[in-house]
Amino acid sequence: MKLLIAFCCMVFLLWPMSSIAGQSKLQSRAERTRYAETSLYADVIDFIAELQRASANVKVETFTVTNEGRALPLVILSKPAISSPAEAAASGKPVVFIMANIHAGEVEGKEATQHIMRDVVTGSLGHLLDKIVLLVAPIYNADGNEKIDIMNRSAQNGPSGGVGVRENGQRLDLNRDFMKLESPEARGLIGGVFNRWDPHVIIDLHTTNGSYHGYALTYSPCLNPNSDRKLTSFAREKLLPDVTRTLKSKHKYNIYFYGNFADPTQPARELRPNESGDPKVWATFDHRPRFGNNYEGLRNRIAILSEAYSYLSFRARVDVTDKFVRAILEYVAGHAKEVVDLVREADRYSVATGTTSGNEEGFGVSFELKASPRPVEILVGSVNRIVDPRTNRPRLEATDEARPVKMTEYGEFQATRRIRPPAAYVLKPDQRKIIDVLLAHGVAVETLTKEETFTVERYTVNEISRAQRAFQGHKEARLKVTASETREKFPAGSFLVSMNQPKAALIFYLLEPESDDGLANWNFFDEELDNGAKEGGPAHYPVFRLKTEIRTPRQLLKR
Repeated sequence: MKLLIAFCCMVFLLWPMSSIAGQSKLQSRAERTRYAETSLYADVIDFIAELQRASANVKVETFTVTNEGRALPLVILSKPAISSPAEAAASGKPVVFIMANIHAGEVEGKEATQHIMRDVVTGSLGHLLDKIVLLVAPIYNADGNEKIDIMNRSAQNGPSGGVGVRENGQRLDLNRDFMKLESPEARGLIGGVFNRWDPHVIIDLHTTNGSYHGYALTYSPCLNPNSDRKLTSFAREKLLPDVTRTLKSKHKYNIYFYGNFADPTQPARELRPNESGDPKVWATFDHRPRFGNNYEGLRNRIAILSEAYSYLSFRARVDVTDKFVRAILEYVAGHAKEVVDLVREADRYSVATGTTSGNEEGFGVSFELKASPRPVEILVGSVNRIVDPRTNRPRLEATDEARPVKMTEYGEFQATRRIRPPAAYVLKPDQRKIIDVLLAHGVAVETLTKEETFTVERYTVNEISRAQRAFQGHKEARLKVTASETREKFPAGSFLVSMNQPKAALIFYLLEPESDDGLANWNFFDEELDNGAKEGGPAHYPVFRLKTEIRTPRQLLKR
């Protein structure tokens, strides 16, 4: 891996510059074309090489290589320059990671991050590096980015030169791959950025379409109730409201918590934009950690999702994304010690208790949207429909209309059923495939050095239901189980996964059989559960729960 990083850094340094007469070398393709086009992979690599030439405070490494062979750059901006996570940790500064272009049709973040990096290196944002370490992955879905076509996201308001596609080279949605880790992009992101650099704050840049609202950008913190409540509250009640005020007062942009207009009887069902009458409900999207902002929250980190409004002009979408990220960076820099202390305390709490703040009674396995206690003013917007002469398809443009309408907001989730986590999970040696996924997530795993017999909780599977249609190559499974206490023999080499570690909430979500986004849901146990049922007896879930910590010879498993 070190050789790969070194090689790719040399590639970035030596990549030939774009030569466009009379224009700055540190301009994005969007700027050079007056926002008619979005950057290709080569444009982004050229831009990063120019940043390196401009400042010794810019370092670059590769965190993975895509299916189609593109090295994904991670840009490290720091002062004084750092080259390793150990140096970042020793600085005491919060590490902020910005990820753009996870969906390569949603290109605003790719352009905005280039502009922000330029201003950190040569312009008005240089002071931020006195307080933070900044990591940027500007073109996460590089393979999807290169499939630019004017027919992609044709209802979106520009760029006129077209955009890429949503999926990666495997036709996987990378923002649904955070738990199962089936793409090289997701495995590299988790291993090469989250596990390696361990950022305190993660900003994930997208573009939204759908409901015709009156916001230039909507946003969301982690939505999963199993995350640390203090971290989520910091984002929801302090950071994001401050950023909202900044964008309104300084830049005249209205921004708000992510939502869509929904059916008041079924808040999870989005209303079609042309349904008549004033909307009654504004509802957020999903609590599951297959989505990046929710996954990051289960890792005890501060997560922020950004969604520029698809029907604004491309230039305006880039601008509001740029301003939103800058305001977040300024806030984090101004509250650097608080951010570091909050994250450190969340990790300490999980290590000490095996849970997260606010979930002392158990982690949730079932959830529902929670209604606001009183109506909230939401800006309702409208669009004009024009026929795009390039595609002969309707294209939508936001109007200046934005009228406040009071309605119920479903902006958060609550657990409807909780299960107390065990002290540890135990798996037998034949479950190495499961352990490899845990290790990829950065979970600490130990192995037993001799045979042991423990009193454990064992799950009997009473029912398995699978989706009729495949999603991301899987027919998702839901299990109904009952727990019973039993004595079980575990041979040497069995795996012990203690809950007393920072990723306790993530471990629970991955391993519990009734989890709505765990490994059972993604079919990792299907073969042996089906085989167990075929043998005539009840199928037993092959992950066991220890109620109390045990003292037994064991050693840390290294990947």
